[in-house]
Amino acid sequence: MRKLGLCLLIGLLLLSLTFTGCAKKTEDNKQQTEQPAQEKQEKYVIRLGINQPIESPEYKGCEIFKKKLEEQSNGRFEVQIFPSMQLGSMREQAEGVQIGSMEMTLQPVAVLTPFTPDVQLMDLPWLFPTSDILLKVANSKVGDEILASMVEKNMVGLGFWNGGAKHFTTNNKEIHVPEDFKGVKMRVMPSPLLIAQYKAWGANPIPIEYAELYNALQQGVVEGQENPLQTIALNKFYEVQNTMILSGHGYMTYIMVANKTWFDKLPQDLQKLLRDINKEASLEESKLVAENEVKFLEQIKNSGIKVYELNPEEKAKFREASLPVHEEFSKTEKQKALLQKIYDAVDKLK
Repeated sequence: MRKLGLCLLIGLLLLSLTFTGCAKKTEDNKQQTEQPAQEKQEKYVIRLGINQPIESPEYKGCEIFKKKLEEQSNGRFEVQIFPSMQLGSMREQAEGVQIGSMEMTLQPVAVLTPFTPDVQLMDLPWLFPTSDILLKVANSKVGDEILASMVEKNMVGLGFWNGGAKHFTTNNKEIHVPEDFKGVKMRVMPSPLLIAQYKAWGANPIPIEYAELYNALQQGVVEGQENPLQTIALNKFYEVQNTMILSGHGYMTYIMVANKTWFDKLPQDLQKLLRDINKEASLEESKLVAENEVKFLEQIKNSGIKVYELNPEEKAKFREASLPVHEEFSKTEKQKALLQKIYDAVDKLK
């Protein structure tokens, strides 16, 4: 009986050691399998700076971008939107993305051209006849080629956004043909292409920052400016201008830009998701622009400002006067090839 009891005790002891070892091995395996899952669930915070206020289609488009991205990433992305230049001037936000002090920004092409000149092709006057054609070209291979030029400056161009057709406003000056611009002091964004555009039409272009534009118009530093209907209405430029010319001579095209160093560290599935959601949000934002233009135009007309539209013959004269600008800003072989691809795509879509 003693021998039997001793054998049972030894057996139980060995069985206990076996279970303990198995349990430890199971726990180690569990930790090993859980570790990658924890890494995959790392949260990425995006500080997204924009210029326009919360009433603008751009801000509402960014809200769509935020909602879709956070939902479809299952919380792996958190988007913080900073409207109305809260993170600095337009150029400061572009510089912030380039150096990595912020992750993303939505900026007009004119703001980004000093960093990556090839993108300025999208800013050429009388290039796109409609916003639909603009977006189709922007979302094509030639649009991707233009955006690819940004990587050299530590920027990733995620896609183009449509901010609406641009129109002229002036004080006591009717504009029907390029010659009417002779000597007129026109505010432009600090863009060599926009400066050349107004010089080609005979105007005196003066670069002024967006935040200073209302005061510059009010004080007579400049006599006119160009912007989409929403910008004219939301900033109440009609209070300091008495004439608006519906010209549609160009588009306020934006680019959603990310810091390349930050973007490259994202898992590939999140990089793809970021691009896909940006495209969806840009299309939704373009619809908002179109829907709101009627409301903004009505607001402008109700202010008492004189509003008229260029007729087809007048637009044709402006197009002809703009061709030297197209040539001037497509000097390299690469730029010439890109511009020809845009021309071909537009002709096909028309």
